Amino acid sequence: MPSLPRLAAAVAVAAVVCVTASSCSALGLGSDEKTWEFDRYGDAPKAGTRSFVLDAWVPTDAVDIRAVARREAPQEAVLTFHSAASPADAAGCAAVEPVTAAPPLSPAWLPDPTPTAGWSCGDWTVVADDGTVWAWRG
Repeated sequence: MPSLPRLAAAVAVAAVVCVTASSCSALGLGSDEKTWEFDRYGDAPKAGTRSFVLDAWVPTDAVDIRAVARREAPQEAVLTFHSAASPADAAGCAAVEPVTAAPPLSPAWLPDPTPTAGWSCGDWTVVADDGTVWAWRG
């Protein structure tokens, strides 16, 4: 039978582990997803490997930019922003109807249901409604 001091120490260690694990989970540290938010296009990085980089088809008037990507598979990403520009005007984008590709992630800000007409912009599937754009790849 374990002694009282050993039992108390084991309980204390277990409590610390539980608190640490739940704190990490609440902060998203244990999540497979990483998120980014930028107020406007100029705030987002245009190059680099350690952050989310906007593709060339994203218009320079984009605001309220949010992105989510998998940590282990960053090519699986979802993006949203507001813009007066249409993806139809972006270089490298072609109309797609119906949109058959599904987003690889499900952030709460994705529309439900997703629009059925959109564009293919490089490796991104893009849909829009009334100035709000959603896009995904992967």
